[in-house]
Amino acid sequence: MKTVEEVLIEFGCPDVSFDENVTMYYPAILSAMEEYANARVGEAMRWRDPEEELPTTGEPVIVKYKTAKNVEKHGIAKYFELGIGNPWTIEGSTSRNVIGWRPIE
Repeated sequence: MKTVEEVLIEFGCPDVSFDENVTMYYPAILSAMEEYANARVGEAMRWRDPEEELPTTGEPVIVKYKTAKNVEKHGIAKYFELGIGNPWTIEGSTSRNVIGWRPIE
């Protein structure tokens, strides 16, 4: 997570010390913070394709998967590449085909 000062620098706001009167910069600060928050939410909500990007091994993530009967479901899973069987462990599921995942934030 970035500090307010880091976000302001990233979005090109003036170098403002919070000891100064920042009232005149308030709209720029508010706009930069809103843009940063929207970018973070968008990234957190993005489904990752497990064929292109994998989570950190052993880290819990949210997954969407299809069961053996081709029903799409969601759950919490961990990825373990052990070289045998399915590398995904999903609570409450024995047959699964993970089609997307996203981090828990």
